[in-house]
Amino acid sequence: MNRIPATEQGNSADPALAPPSGAYALVKRGLDLLGSLFFLLLFAPLFLLIAVLVKLESPGPVFFLQKRLGRGGRQFGLYKFRTIQREPTPGDETGSHMAISGKDADITRIGRFLRNSGLNELPQLINIFRGEMSFVGPRPAVLHHEQYYTEWHRRRLAVLPGVTGLAQICGRNVIPWGWRVALDRYYVEHMSFGSDLVIFLKTFPVVLGHVGTEGAEDLYFDFTPPEEASFAETLERDGIWRTFFRYNEKEHGALGSEPLHTEHKQTA
Repeated sequence: MNRIPATEQGNSADPALAPPSGAYALVKRGLDLLGSLFFLLLFAPLFLLIAVLVKLESPGPVFFLQKRLGRGGRQFGLYKFRTIQREPTPGDETGSHMAISGKDADITRIGRFLRNSGLNELPQLINIFRGEMSFVGPRPAVLHHEQYYTEWHRRRLAVLPGVTGLAQICGRNVIPWGWRVALDRYYVEHMSFGSDLVIFLKTFPVVLGHVGTEGAEDLYFDFTPPEEASFAETLERDGIWRTFFRYNEKEHGALGSEPLHTEHKQTA
């Protein structure tokens, strides 16, 4: 496995990318460090079992290491369990070829189970321990997405990326990227221990219910931000923790006006 060293790229002088400071940032890092160490020890037998199953089903490395953008736009190597039969090809490591359907023939049997259960993300505990990620935060940005970023989008890079985040409990792949970034910005501007705890706990029913695991391809590269006034109004009206945004096929890419609440959540 090739280690991808973090680069020093990223404009740390940009005030929009200034990381949080004070007691919240210090305590959150301490919780991330202790929590990741605890779960790495707790899940060590599961790590070993998954590693054996991945190796038995197909040749290749146990882990898939992909370059992502972290805090301040710096690159780091994101760990995942390998879920496809073939070796990574050029472009996979930067995310430009990362869109693989859940029905793709390249996905192994154990890989499909790992994806559906979210266990393929378990090695990101290593990233948390190393200080490259947090338990809660915007999902790590794919490198080739940065070409579509404006200063409005780059605000999501001000904090450590997370294993789960606000966009993940509010619809995941069924909402376009512009709206996901808006949710990330909302999180960055309203971070607290309370919101982190709610996001962390809400992640489990979302993952177990397979909510938003299959998104519409025409939404995937839609980086158009929502109109901020109506976006904030929607969050306040429907409740930030209860709203699931529904993709309205009749509108050919527009978001449906009705929120999709937890009791009506979609499954893949």
